[in-house]
Amino acid sequence: MKVIFFCPNILRDAHRHIFQLDRLVKEGYDIVMLDATKFYGNQSTATEAIILNNKVECSNEEDFYNFKESLGKDSVLYVAFDQYMNFAAPILRTLVRKQDKVLSYHTKRFSTAQFPTNKFRILFDNVVKKIDKILPLHFFAPIYRWRYKIFIPDYYLCSTNYVIPTKAFLTIKKDNRIVVHADDINNTINDASSTVPKNLKTGVFLDQVLPFQDRLHPKITPPIPSNYIKKYYTNLENTLSELKQSLKLDRVVIALHPDAVKLEKELADKFDGFETMIGSTNELISNADIVFGHSSTALGFAVFYKKPVILLKDEFLMKDFDLIKKFTLFFENALGFKQIYMDKIFELPEKPFQIDEVKYNNYIRKFLKDSTIQENSYYYAIEKIRKDLQRNVS
Repeated sequence: MKVIFFCPNILRDAHRHIFQLDRLVKEGYDIVMLDATKFYGNQSTATEAIILNNKVECSNEEDFYNFKESLGKDSVLYVAFDQYMNFAAPILRTLVRKQDKVLSYHTKRFSTAQFPTNKFRILFDNVVKKIDKILPLHFFAPIYRWRYKIFIPDYYLCSTNYVIPTKAFLTIKKDNRIVVHADDINNTINDASSTVPKNLKTGVFLDQVLPFQDRLHPKITPPIPSNYIKKYYTNLENTLSELKQSLKLDRVVIALHPDAVKLEKELADKFDGFETMIGSTNELISNADIVFGHSSTALGFAVFYKKPVILLKDEFLMKDFDLIKKFTLFFENALGFKQIYMDKIFELPEKPFQIDEVKYNNYIRKFLKDSTIQENSYYYAIEKIRKDLQRNVS
C-alpha cells in the first residue's frame, strides 16, 4: 500500500523516527514524503536519505495535479496533521481521489490550555460526547464541511479519548477514530538500553531556545528584544548552577531542542560548563532525579516517568510571551509543578523532589495514554487502515 505523508508546514529529519519510516519500508509499504513546504512559503530541512529518496516536491498547483495523475488505480493513504484539514483543504481536494483514504492526526495536544473555555461551547461538547455513546453522529460531516470549508478525513488518530475534538465525533465514524497515545509515549516503547549513567544524581534542563523563537517561528512568535538573549542565558546558567548546588546534584545536563542545530553559531558560547545532549531527551528524563524547564511538551516525559519538575520563569516570559505564560501556568495548576523566577533572588521550593501523584496520574490518563496498546501510534493506525481496506476488497 502506498502511504503519502503530506507535509506543507515542515519536513524534517525527525519525521523518520516519528512515523517509523524504516519499519514501514521494511514491511513493504510504498512511502512518499509529499513536500509541499515551498508552496506554502516554508522550507524543508530534511537531510535523511530515506526522506530524500522518497520525497516528491510540489511547489505549484500543477505539481499537485501531476502527482495525482501519476498514481495508479489502487487506493492510497494520505497522512496529515489535523490543522492541515483547514488551511490546506483546497489542495487536499485536488489530491484525494474517491478511492483514497485520509488519516488526520492530532497527537501533540497536551493540556487544557488548548481547549474551549466558553461555557456554552463546553456544554455543547459534553452533550455531543454523551449522544455519541448511543447514536452515530458522523452523518453531520457534509454540514460541517459546508459550514467550515474544511477537508473531512476518513480516519482520525488521537492521543487519548479525553482529547478527541468535537468535530471528530460529528464527522468521523466511531470505528475510524483511533486512540493510542501521545507522540512522546512512542519514544518510551521498546526504548533501547540506556547509555546515560544512572549512578549520578542528575538534573535535566529542557531547552526550548526561547530567545530565538521569533527567528525560528516568526508567524506565531512576537518580536523578542535583542538584549533579552544575553539576559536570559546569564540568568538561566546562574539559576541552574545554584540549583545544582542547592539540590546537591552531581550534574545538570542540557537536553537541547532539535532546533538548536540551526543555531550553532548563536549557541556556541551558551551553557558553558554544562554538558549538552541532543536527541536523547526521553532517555535523559527517564534517568533524571529532577527536571527543569519552561513549557516544553517534553515535560510530558517527566510526568510519565513520575519525575519532579521545577519550572523556570522570568518577568519577560510571564508578561510578554503569552504562549509560554499560558502553558507554564497550566502546568503549575494542573500538575503542582514547583516554580522559581530566574531573574529574582529565589529560595528553593519546599520539598522539591516531591510530586503530586494524583495530579500526575490524572494528567497521564487525560493527555498522554489511556489505552493498553504498546505500539507506535502512527504504525498502529496505518496497519488498521490497511486491514480495513483489505476487508473491503475481499
